[in-house]
Amino acid sequence: MNKLICLLRINSTKFFIFFTFLMLLFISCNDLVDELWDEKNPRDDFSPLIGDWYADSIKSFYSCIKTDDSTAYVMSDSYIEEYNLWLLSDGSLQLYFTQDVNLKYECEDFYGTWDNEDGCSDSYYEYYDYSPIEFCNTYYEHSQYNIETTSCSQSAFINGTWTANEAASTVTVIMDSVCVNSFGNPSYISSPDSCNMLEYSEYFEVMEKVFTYTVDSDSGKINLEGSWFDDDSSCVIFHMSLQ
Repeated sequence: MNKLICLLRINSTKFFIFFTFLMLLFISCNDLVDELWDEKNPRDDFSPLIGDWYADSIKSFYSCIKTDDSTAYVMSDSYIEEYNLWLLSDGSLQLYFTQDVNLKYECEDFYGTWDNEDGCSDSYYEYYDYSPIEFCNTYYEHSQYNIETTSCSQSAFINGTWTANEAASTVTVIMDSVCVNSFGNPSYISSPDSCNMLEYSEYFEVMEKVFTYTVDSDSGKINLEGSWFDDDSSCVIFHMSLQ
């Protein structure tokens, strides 16, 4: 009889523990469901920058004066033919762009005389009077010259990382080893010694820039607003789209 009573007590204790566990589990799950359905729950707030973003257009302004009268044309002013800025979801950054200037047209635009072998002569600006290779490599600081088309070009690749501060609506971009040439553009040159040989260049082991961002409520696109590579007074806006 004592054994039976003892067995019943043990079973009752086990049942009580099991029942208590189920109740706690139910309460915990119920709280979690309430949190998930609560419109004010911060878990519902997600970063607008999640995903892989690319720049589908660039706009620039002289001296950061954002009016139609001060709109600059960074693409044409810098002879940018192709570009791609990627902010990837893994926190990495990739920037690629090519520049291409036609030396014959440049020479003739300033009243010079062009010869495919001798280059530019008698131009309005004497510093345009170069041989084709000198005009391309020394003046424009580009790396590739096409003798048939008189095209002078370069391609620049930059890697780095980015982080977002959603409270301040900023994106901090950190780029690895950037050579900024005499025209205030990233150069194809990656060596600090070669970069420092350019006339007005500056080499950065690391370049950090902070952009502010805004989100278009209709399209969901993001605008990154900051400076180009030349100085902080040159404002640009990268219009970013989600891949």
